[in-house]
Amino acid sequence: MHNLQQFWTIRTQLQKKEPTEKVQMPAVQKKPELVRLFTNTTEKVQLSAVIASPESVLLMQAPSPLACFTAVERMFKADLPPTTGILAAARRLVFRMKGNRKLGEPDTEAVKEFFDEVKSFKH
Repeated sequence: MHNLQQFWTIRTQLQKKEPTEKVQMPAVQKKPELVRLFTNTTEKVQLSAVIASPESVLLMQAPSPLACFTAVERMFKADLPPTTGILAAARRLVFRMKGNRKLGEPDTEAVKEFFDEVKSFKH
């Protein structure tokens, strides 16, 4: 019952205005897919969603570089240093994956290119 009440609270607030971070945080921690309903999420909310479900980054309207990096690291069980170049590469990969998903294409080539690019940053 609590989840249903929380859902209606969020829905009601969405109809009026964007819910606050205080409302968004517990929502995405319990149901990361709710992140798609929010248009203006803070990086803290994005990271909470990604920690709960890395794939939720693909539902975000404007994921931060750190949220993209964290999601990619968790999705592929990679241990990457959070350098500027790798953060940018992770963000490009997430946006490419979002595009592939819309087109119904696999992410295989995008992921391969990401790890090839990341190798150059690690050495």
